[in-house]
Amino acid sequence: RSACVYALVGDQRSIRREGKCRRLEMMTKSRSSFMMAILSAAALYVLLLAVHARGENVVVENVPSLEQCKGAFEKFLMSINVADQMSNPDLLACVGGASEGCCRAIHSFVGEGSPIYGCSCHKELHSEAWDMVYELAPIVAPGSNLAYIPVARPIVMQRIKECNVPTPENGCPAEANSANVVILEADPASAAQGSSIVIPNLNRTSAMMEYSAAYERTLEGFDEYGWYNPCTKLEGAKYCLASLQAPNNYMQVRYGMCVPESSTEEAIAEAIKDTAPEHYEKHEPKVDCSVMEKEPLDVGGIVTASVFALISILVVSATLVKLLVPLKDDHAFTRLVDCFDFCKNWHQLMAKPASGRELDLTALNGLRAVSMFWVILGHTLSYIIWIGGIAYPARLITPNNMNMVLKNWFISIYAGGFFAVDTFFFLSGLLVAFIASREIAKAKWRRPVTARSEMFFWAAYVVNRFLRLLPTFAAVLFFFWKIAPSLSSSPIWKLNWDQHSKDCSKYWWSDLFFLNNFFPVGNPADGLAPTTCVGGTWYLAVDMQLYIFVAPVIIAAWHHGLYLKPLLRFRKAVSTGASCTMIVLSIGLAAYTTIKRDVWLQYFGEGNFYYYYVKPWIRAPPYILGLLLGLVFHDFTNEEVGKKRLAHLKKNIPSWVWVSLFGLSLSILCLLVFPISTYYDTDHEIPPITTTHSAGWDRDAVIVYNTFKFFAWGLALFLLVLPTCLGRLSLVTEILGGHIWAPLAKLTYGAYLIHMLYPQALLTSTDATTFYYHTSHTLGMWLVFTVGSYFFAFVLYMVVEAPFGALQKFMMQPAARSSKRLKRKLTDVQPHIQDERVISGLSHRSEGATPRPNVPL
Repeated sequence: RSACVYALVGDQRSIRREGKCRRLEMMTKSRSSFMMAILSAAALYVLLLAVHARGENVVVENVPSLEQCKGAFEKFLMSINVADQMSNPDLLACVGGASEGCCRAIHSFVGEGSPIYGCSCHKELHSEAWDMVYELAPIVAPGSNLAYIPVARPIVMQRIKECNVPTPENGCPAEANSANVVILEADPASAAQGSSIVIPNLNRTSAMMEYSAAYERTLEGFDEYGWYNPCTKLEGAKYCLASLQAPNNYMQVRYGMCVPESSTEEAIAEAIKDTAPEHYEKHEPKVDCSVMEKEPLDVGGIVTASVFALISILVVSATLVKLLVPLKDDHAFTRLVDCFDFCKNWHQLMAKPASGRELDLTALNGLRAVSMFWVILGHTLSYIIWIGGIAYPARLITPNNMNMVLKNWFISIYAGGFFAVDTFFFLSGLLVAFIASREIAKAKWRRPVTARSEMFFWAAYVVNRFLRLLPTFAAVLFFFWKIAPSLSSSPIWKLNWDQHSKDCSKYWWSDLFFLNNFFPVGNPADGLAPTTCVGGTWYLAVDMQLYIFVAPVIIAAWHHGLYLKPLLRFRKAVSTGASCTMIVLSIGLAAYTTIKRDVWLQYFGEGNFYYYYVKPWIRAPPYILGLLLGLVFHDFTNEEVGKKRLAHLKKNIPSWVWVSLFGLSLSILCLLVFPISTYYDTDHEIPPITTTHSAGWDRDAVIVYNTFKFFAWGLALFLLVLPTCLGRLSLVTEILGGHIWAPLAKLTYGAYLIHMLYPQALLTSTDATTFYYHTSHTLGMWLVFTVGSYFFAFVLYMVVEAPFGALQKFMMQPAARSSKRLKRKLTDVQPHIQDERVISGLSHRSEGATPRPNVPL
C-alpha cells in the first residue's frame, strides 16, 4: 500500500509508529488495486532507495554511515508527498518497465541533493524496508493484501537493477564508511550481446528440444513453458517445470522442459545449476516433474459424480419407458416420467414460438441471445488476458501488449459488454411484471383478495424462484468445484483450479444463497472482493434481491394500491410514483458512491466493483423501467380499456414517430458504449486500467457517466422494446423474433453459468502460448467459447434444468381430476417463463412445460 512506503528505509526501532501512522493515514487516501499494490511498492520503493539513475552505471563515492542514514530519514519523510507522487506519470511508468520516464522520476526525486543519497548501499536497509511493509501495511491501510508483497518485491528489485541504481550489488564503492556496507563490484548487466549462452545439458533429442522452452528467454526474466501436451505424447519423454531465479535477475521465473523419461528432478536441478554454479548455489532451482499428473477425485468428487450418474440414468430410463411402455396420460406416474423424458424436453426446447399477435414478444428471444453473445465476447478478451497473466506475469504489465487493444476504438465493444447485464435486468423486470400480473388477474377471478391468499401468493412467488434456479446452479457449481479439477493437467491447470477449489470451499454458500454481491466483503480501499465459486453470478444475487424487495412493491401498488383502500383508486399512479422515486434514489446513490468511493472506469468498465458495480440500489433503474413496461403490456392484453388503448396507439400514432423512437434509443445506446474507448486512449504509456493518472476523461465527466449510465441504458431499451413488441418496427421484430433465437434464448441460463468456467478449463489445459492481441484470433476464441458454452448448456438443460423444472411443477401442482377443472398455477415469475399462455408470442409450449429462468451475468 502506498502509505507504507514512507517507512521503507527507516530503522523499525527509530520510528514512533503511532504518530507516524496517523500522519500517513491523513496523507494517503488514494485507492489502489492488485496492479496498484505492485505499482506502489515498485515505484516508491525505488523512489526511497534509489539515489542516482541516468542510464549508465553510477558509482557512489561517499557513502554515509548507517546511523547518518537513519537520522536523515525523518527529514526525507517530510520532504515528499506520497499521495501526490502516486499520480506522477513518470513514476507510474515503473510498473511497466525501467523506461526513460521511470528512471527520470527516480533521478528527479533522489539525486545528489537527497538527504538519503548513498544510503541504498547499506544492504540491511533493504531487508528492513520490506519488513516494515509487512508490519505497517495493516495499520496504515486496513484490508491490505499482504500476499501481493512477494509478487511486488522481485519487480521492485528488477527496476532498481535496470535503472542502474547503486546498491550493494551494483555501483557501491569498494571502500565503505560503515561495516554494514556490502562491497561488491558493479553488476555487469545481463550477458553481453553476442556472448555465448550456456543451456542445461539434459541429454534431450531434437524433438524434446523442440517441445522445450527457450532457456535464453528464461535468462531474460520471462516465463517460458514450451509445449507440454506434445511432449507428453512423445515416446520416452516427460515434461518437467523448473522454478528459478535466473542470473542477473530478481524475478522468479518458470522454465518448461521436455526431458528423457529417466531424468530425475535432482538431476535436472543439477544441470541447471551447472550453467551458473556460483549464482545457483545461492538461489537453488526447484524442479517438478509431476505437473502433468491428474489429481484423483476426492470423496466430494466421487459423490458429485455419482449424483450426476444417477440423474443421467433417470433420464435414459424415463425416455425408454416412454418409448416402449404405454402409459395413461393423466396418471401421476406418467407425469413423473415426463419430467425426465429426453424426447419431451427436446420438443419443449425446439418448440416454435407463436407470432403475429397484437402484442408480440418474440423479439425478446433475439435480444436475450444477442446480449448473451456480447457477454461472452467481453469475457473472451478478459479471460485470455487473465489466464495469460497467470502464465506470463512478466508480460501482463507490458504497456505495448495492453495498448495493442486498449488504444483502439473497438475496445468499447469489449469493455461495453457490461451493459448486456442491464439488458438482462430490463428483460427480467418486464417479464416478472407481465407474468405476475397475469397470475394476479387469474387469482382475482377465482376468489376475493384476502390477507391469507396474498401471503400464500407472494410466498409461492419467492419459493418457486429459489427452487427453479438452484438445481442448475448447484450442478454447475459442484461440477466445476469437485470434478473439473481432475479432468486435465498442465503447468497452470493446478495453479488455477487449486485456487478455484479454495474459493469454492470458502464461499459456496454465498453463491447458492444469492449473497455474493455482499459476502465476501470488499476491500474498502479499492472495492475489490475475493472471488467466489462461480464467477459472474453476482448478477443472480442482484436480480434475486430486486425480485424479492422491489418487484412486489411496484406490482402490488399497481394492482392493489399497496393493499390500502384509500390508494386503490389511484393504484397505477401510486405504482408509477413509487417507481420514479426508486429510480431517483438509485441515481442519487450512484452519484454519491461515485464521488465517495472515487469510482472511475477501471477494470474494463467496472470501476469500484464491490461498492458500486454489484449493488442492487445502483443497478435498479433498468429493472424498474422493465417492470413498468411489463405492467403496461399486461394492461394492453388483459383489460378492455387497455386493449382499446393498444388499438389506438397502433392506429393513430404515425410510423415516423415509432421510427424516431427507434433512432433515439439506438443513439443513446451507441453514446453509452463507443465513447468508452476515449477513456483508455491516452498519450501515456501506461493505460488507465487500474489507475486513473492518465484517464482520457476528467473527473466530472466520469461522475456524470457513472451516475446516469444505467438509467440511460434502461430508458433506451424502453424506447426500443415498446414499438418492437407492438409490431411498429416490423423489420426489427422479424430479425429478433425469428425461430432460430428461441432455443438459444432458452439455453442462456446454463450458457452463462458455464461460459464463466469453460474458458478457464480450455485455456489452462492447452499449451500456454503467449497471447498478443489480434482481432481475428480473439473472434475465433469467442466462437469457440460461444459454441462450447451453448453445447454444454444444452446437455445441462436436457439432464438437469428441464427435468427438475418439470419436477418442481409436478410436486407443486397436482394433476387435474377432471378436464373441466381449472388448473391452478403457482407463479414462478422468472423473466423467461414460457408456456403456451405465458407471454403472447414469446414461445409456444405444451401444457407441461417448465418455466424458464432469467439469464444471469
